[in-house]
Amino acid sequence: MKKMLTVALMAWGASIAIAQSLGTLEVKELKLSNGLTVWLNEDHTQPKVYGALIVKAGAKDCPNTGIAHYLEHVLFKGTQKIGTINYAEEKLWLDSISAKYNELSRTTEPQQRLKLQQDISRLSQRAADYAIPNEFDRLISQYGGSKLNAATSWDYTQYYNTFSPQFLEQWCELNSERMLNPVFRLFQGELETVYEEKNRSSDDMLTTAVEKLLGAVFKGHPYQYPIIGSTENLKNPRLSDMEDFFRRYYVAGNMGLMLSGDFTDEGIVPLLERTFGRLPKGEAPHRNIPALEPFNGETLNIKVNMPIIKALGLLFRGPLDKNKDAKALQLAMSLLTNDNGTGMLDSLRTAHKVMFAYGQRFALQEGGLAGLLIIPKLPFGSKKKAEQLCWQQIERVKRGDFSEAKLEELKLELIRNSALELEDGTDRAMMMGEVYAQGRSWTDYLQQEESVKQITKADVVAAANRYLLSDHYMRGVKKFGNYPKDKVSQPNYKPVVPKHAREQSDYARELAKIPVADKAPKLVDLQHDAEITPLTSHVQLYKVANPKNDLFTFTMKWHKGERDDANLALVASYLTELGTDSLTKHEIGEAWQRLGTTFETSSSDNYFSMTLTGFESNLAPSLNLLRHLLTSLQANKDAMKELKSEYKMSHHQLDRSNSSVFQMVLQKLSKGDHSSYLRQPAVAEVKKLSGEDLLHLFNDVLQYDCSVLYCGTKSSADVADLCKKYLPLSSSHLPKSDNEVPLQTYSEPIVYFYNMPSSRQTLLGVYGSIKPSLSDKEEALLSMWSQYMGGGMGSVMFQEIREFRSMAYSAHGQEITPNRARHRDNPSAYIMYLGTQGDKTMQALHVLDSLITQMPVNEQEVTTAKQEILNNVNNDYPSFRELPSFVSAYRTAGYSEDPHTNITRLVPTLNTNDMLDFYRQNIQSQPHVIFIVGNKKHLDMQALSKYGKLVELKKADVLR
Repeated sequence: MKKMLTVALMAWGASIAIAQSLGTLEVKELKLSNGLTVWLNEDHTQPKVYGALIVKAGAKDCPNTGIAHYLEHVLFKGTQKIGTINYAEEKLWLDSISAKYNELSRTTEPQQRLKLQQDISRLSQRAADYAIPNEFDRLISQYGGSKLNAATSWDYTQYYNTFSPQFLEQWCELNSERMLNPVFRLFQGELETVYEEKNRSSDDMLTTAVEKLLGAVFKGHPYQYPIIGSTENLKNPRLSDMEDFFRRYYVAGNMGLMLSGDFTDEGIVPLLERTFGRLPKGEAPHRNIPALEPFNGETLNIKVNMPIIKALGLLFRGPLDKNKDAKALQLAMSLLTNDNGTGMLDSLRTAHKVMFAYGQRFALQEGGLAGLLIIPKLPFGSKKKAEQLCWQQIERVKRGDFSEAKLEELKLELIRNSALELEDGTDRAMMMGEVYAQGRSWTDYLQQEESVKQITKADVVAAANRYLLSDHYMRGVKKFGNYPKDKVSQPNYKPVVPKHAREQSDYARELAKIPVADKAPKLVDLQHDAEITPLTSHVQLYKVANPKNDLFTFTMKWHKGERDDANLALVASYLTELGTDSLTKHEIGEAWQRLGTTFETSSSDNYFSMTLTGFESNLAPSLNLLRHLLTSLQANKDAMKELKSEYKMSHHQLDRSNSSVFQMVLQKLSKGDHSSYLRQPAVAEVKKLSGEDLLHLFNDVLQYDCSVLYCGTKSSADVADLCKKYLPLSSSHLPKSDNEVPLQTYSEPIVYFYNMPSSRQTLLGVYGSIKPSLSDKEEALLSMWSQYMGGGMGSVMFQEIREFRSMAYSAHGQEITPNRARHRDNPSAYIMYLGTQGDKTMQALHVLDSLITQMPVNEQEVTTAKQEILNNVNNDYPSFRELPSFVSAYRTAGYSEDPHTNITRLVPTLNTNDMLDFYRQNIQSQPHVIFIVGNKKHLDMQALSKYGKLVELKKADVLR
C-alpha cells in the first residue's frame, strides 16, 4: 500500500507544469507634471479602493530623533484649510509654540524646562481656540473611508486607507490637500501620545530585546536606532526640524501614489493632475548611507524575560530584495525550512532532535539578512549541540546535497505563495508601495517573480556559499532577564479641549458641494454569492469561482469546536506532526510538496477545519492524500511528548503579558466560567493525555455536520464528484450543536482589578450588558452608539481620552451581540477600553467612567459614525477566496441574509435623539463593571471603591 500511494503521488506531482501564470496584474505607471509617480491597478472583484501615498523618507533619514515618526502623527492634524476656523490668527500662536519647543530642546536646567513647558501649555490652550480637532479623519469617514492609518519604517512612510469608489474625487482632494500646507497644530497632545506609545512598547518583553539585537546587527548604520527615536530626543522635539524634514522629503519627485481597486483609470489623469499635481516639485537630497560591516562570528547575549526556554539565532548578511541573488537565497532558506516541513532544519524537529528550527531571508532597503532561530529540546537540550546540527544542515545546502526535483518543488512553492500574495487588492497595493519605495518598477518586480522558474541548482548553491558564511555571521543567544525600562515621564501639560470641536471649516463646506452618486453598501448575498450543493444530508458544498489564477482553496469545516471540547486546539496541533499507517510525517510533507499543495489544520469555538491550497491541476490527488490522512493517521509518542512540552511552555507565558491578562479578565467578565481561558485544559490534564486520546477525539469530530468550502476554477458538479470519489463523506451523520454562550449580565457596579507589578502601563476597561431581545431598530441604535462612542478616530473615546487629554495611545470600544438568527433573546453588551501610563490610572478611570455616565453629544460626529458603519460594511466585503467561508458561516448560524442588512437599512433613518434615548435607557441608567490590569500601587483603593464593589482577581480566577 505504501509503495502504491507513494508512486501515485510522485506521478501526480510530476504532472505539474511550472509555467504557472501570476495572473493579470497590470499596473499602469505614470508621472504627473510635477514629477509625482502614480501607479494604477484596476480590480473590480471587491467594491472598494485602497489608496496610499508613499514618501521615500523614514527613520534612517533622521537617526534616533523620531522626527519621521512624529511627522507621521502630526500630518493627521490638518492644514491651513482643514482643521481650523481661522488659520491666520491661529498661526501667531503656533509660531510662538514652535519657538518655545526649540528653546526647550536647548534647555537642561529642570526649573527652566518646567517654566517652558508651562508656557507651551498656556500657548497651546490659546492656539486650540482656533482648532477643529480630527476634521481630516472625519472628512475621510464622511466620504466613504475606513481603516485610515499611517506607518513609519526605517526606509519610507506611508499614509493609507480604504474607501468606497464613488468617493474617489473627494479622496484625491483630501489627500493632496493634506500634503500641501500641513499645520502642526495640537502638537502637545500628540507629543504625549507618542510618549504613551514608547511606554507601551516597553511593557512588551520582546521589544527591547529586538532593539538591542538590531542595534548590534546594524551597528554604524541608521538602522541601529529605533524608529520612534531615543527617550532623550522624544523629550526634546523641535517643530522646526519637522518642518525642515517635511520640506526636504515631502516633494513630488520623492512620493508615489498607489491606487488599487474598483475604479476605472479612463479619465482619471485629469483628476490626479488637478489634485496631486499641486504638490511641490522636487527630488529628495542625495543620501550618504554608510555600508554595513561584515559579521565576524561575534556572540550577542539578548535578555528575554522567558524562563525555561533556551534559544539561539544565527544571522548572516544577505542581498537586497532587488538583487538577483534574492530569490536564489530564498530558495536556499526554503531548503532549510518550508511550508510543508520538509526542509533540512525541519527534519531536525521531525526527528525530535530540536524543539524548533526556522530560517528566513528578509531585507530593508540598505541591508539584507538571512536568519535562523533554533530552540533546543526542553528541558535539558544543549544549545551547542543544536547549533552544531544547524550548521551541518547549512553545509548540506552549500555543497548541493539536494535533488533537482526538490528544487523544482520549492520553486513551485515560491510561485504559488507569490500569486496568493498578489491576488487581493489591498495586499497587492501594499506590495506596490513597497516596490515603489525600493526604487523599482512594477514590471521589474513581476519579472523577478517570473525569474524564479529559471533559477538553477548552481544558482542556489552559489548564493548559499556567498551569504551563509561560517566565518562571517553573528550568533544571538537568549539569556533570561530584563532590561531596565526607559521611562518617558509625561510633562503634565494641562489638557487641551478645543472650543470648536463641533464645527466645520470653510474647506469642509466647499468639499460637500462635490456631487456624489448614491450607492448602497455591498452585502454578502447568501443565496447567490456562492453555489451551494448538498453532498449528503449532513455535508454541504459552497463553491465560489476564482477569477484571478489557477490556485484552489479547499476546506473541510466540521461543526464541532472548542466550545464543545477544548482539547480540539491540541488535536489541531497534534495532527500536523503525525504520519499514517504507510507514510511517515516527512513523507507526507514530501507528498504535499510534490503536489504543490499546503495542508493546514485549525480549530475555533465552533469549528474544526482542514484546509488545502494548491494548483487546480492537482486538486484530485490532493483530495486523495487528504482521504489517506483522514482514515489512516497513527499516534506518535514522541510527537505527543513534544506537544505537552510546548503546551506547558506557552501556558507558562500567558500571564506575563498585560494584554493577554486583559483578554483573560474580559472573557471572565463577559463569559463567566465559559471563558476559553477557563475551559482550556490545565497543564496537569494535558500531561495525562495520550496520542490515542486525541485521535479518538478527531475521529469523533468527523462524525459531525461538515461544510466543504471550495474556491477555484472547477464547476460545482466537478468538485462534488471529486468529493464523493475521494472523501469519506458518509462519516458525517451527527447534527451540529448549538453552543452559543449567553453574555454575562450585572445588576450592580463592580470594579475588578488584576495586579501586575511589572507593568508600566495600566489597561482599563468598562463592560456593560444590554437587555435581551433587542428589536432590529435597537440593534441598529446599539451599533450606532458603539461606533459614535468608540469606533474610530472621531469617536468620543478617541477624542476625549487620546486627543484632548493624551491619556492613551489607543482608546476604543465596540458592541458584542448574540447570534440574532437563533438567540436574539440573549443579552448584548459593550466594552470600552484604553491603555494609560500607570501614574495616570485614576485620572484616566475618572474620565472613562464619566464618558459612560455623562456622554458628550456632537451632532457632526453622530452623522460621521452613521457613515462609518456603512463604510465598514462596504469596505469589508470579503474577497472571492473568503466568500465561501462567509456564506457558509452565516447560513450555518441560521441567517437567510447578511446580518448587516437591517443595520445598513435602518442606520440612515436614525437621528441623534434616537441614539440618546437608547443611551439613556440602556446604558446611562444601567450598572457597568470596570476592569483594571496593572500595577496595584497606582490604584487609590478608597477612590476606587466609589465606582463599585472591589474584587481583586488572581491568576486562578481567569486562567486554568
